[in-house]
Amino acid sequence: ILSSEVHLFDIFIPPNEGVPSPSLDGYNENIRGEFCTIDWSLHKKSPSTVPMFRDLVSKSPGCEHRIKVSLKQITDAAREYDMDNSAVAHTLEPSGFVFHESRCGSTLVANSLAAMNPSAHRVYSESSPPLKALTACGENSSRCPMSTASQLFSDTVYMMSRSNDDAESKVFFKIQSAGSKSISVFSEAFPDTPWIFVYREPNQVMMSQLDVPNIKQANCVRGKKSPSASIKHFVKRHGMKMRDLTDEDFCAVHLATICEGATHELDISTTGRAVNYSNLIPTLVDSIFPNHFHLDLGSVERKLIEEVSGHYSKARNTKQQEWKGDDSEKKERKATEAMKSASEQFLKETYDILEMHQ
Repeated sequence: ILSSEVHLFDIFIPPNEGVPSPSLDGYNENIRGEFCTIDWSLHKKSPSTVPMFRDLVSKSPGCEHRIKVSLKQITDAAREYDMDNSAVAHTLEPSGFVFHESRCGSTLVANSLAAMNPSAHRVYSESSPPLKALTACGENSSRCPMSTASQLFSDTVYMMSRSNDDAESKVFFKIQSAGSKSISVFSEAFPDTPWIFVYREPNQVMMSQLDVPNIKQANCVRGKKSPSASIKHFVKRHGMKMRDLTDEDFCAVHLATICEGATHELDISTTGRAVNYSNLIPTLVDSIFPNHFHLDLGSVERKLIEEVSGHYSKARNTKQQEWKGDDSEKKERKATEAMKSASEQFLKETYDILEMHQ
């Protein structure tokens, strides 16, 4: 672990002990980190065929053998080790975090970051440790102080940013959509690190979410039986009750609470930017990457981004599938009246606010 031959791929928080340390400041020393040897060449070579971190872990032969240790103890040891052993392992610079609404092009952002400079860039696309750390203290820090989650998140990112590959210099994290409700925790841990929130026109993202055989199995509807505190608060704020919501309504509310997590932080942040799915690639190469993430983009990097954007972002278990072009108009046409009504009632307000933060 200290020589960075293995990488942090999961953390485990004991359910009966809680996150805070019972006797010391910070988080519980019984929170464990799980490490294995990840074959980063798979993602660097073809990010669209291993689009998510879980795909990369499952395809890495070295992850058949795993090491479990106290995260707090190993992070303290690693920080001390790194002060005198930079020739063995070095710490990558976290150069950008990607938060998102879901189903809005965020995987293409991650793939572009990986493809534009494969040797220098490491990209974690929806890995579980950062999300577990961000949400460890619950919504609105209901289970422990935000500072506890912030320290846990900071240590998690530190361990995931260590490398023994001299060519690597930057690391990026795309966080699961649920993590957008905890951007404030990220901001406390990394106040100077740039971040973006990717979102999409309401009818289009609703259609993308609900275009499934059984609407009740859609990702945005699954939590209807046990809604989160933010969803309950949102519904109450709109003068309604949970039982009044259709499945389409609940989906729109679910998405709105994710977007509100971003808008609340964007209102006070100097390091965040909202990025609309519309015209995504030109926005990335002309603005976000060079001016916000401060990356060097020449003709070679632009060509590599153009090439990866020509493939379906999640082409796992197949040859790289050719992307058939922007489907926004198609999604607009297919959106039902119930979807459009729910979008207008619950989602459009946050969309309009996000538009002001581009």
